[in-house]
Amino acid sequence: MKNRINILGSEYMLEYSSYQENEKLKKMDGYTDFYMKRIVVENDFKDRLFDKTKIRNYQNKILRHEIVHAFLFESGLECNSLKTFNWAENEEMVDWFAIQSPKLFKIYKELNIL
Repeated sequence: MKNRINILGSEYMLEYSSYQENEKLKKMDGYTDFYMKRIVVENDFKDRLFDKTKIRNYQNKILRHEIVHAFLFESGLECNSLKTFNWAENEEMVDWFAIQSPKLFKIYKELNIL
């Protein structure tokens, strides 16, 4: 997998780590550090009740979610949303985009409008 991605002109490092190695992953399965330009995703689910065949799909879901956060940040929307209850950092809204985007892109591709 690629370990660097370009998000609106900013290069982000993609990292996979375990919660034993990274304190932040004890409370979440992934996060974006906007100032260090890093996206970190949990890679050790073996001690949790998790179907091993679904781990990669779950990591992809986490990665999509964190990429949406990075796009909103790099667009300047994170600082502009403070007046309206931080909508650009709202986890439910970010999750909606991250979960629904593959479905949207599938339709775009079918219609040849991507």
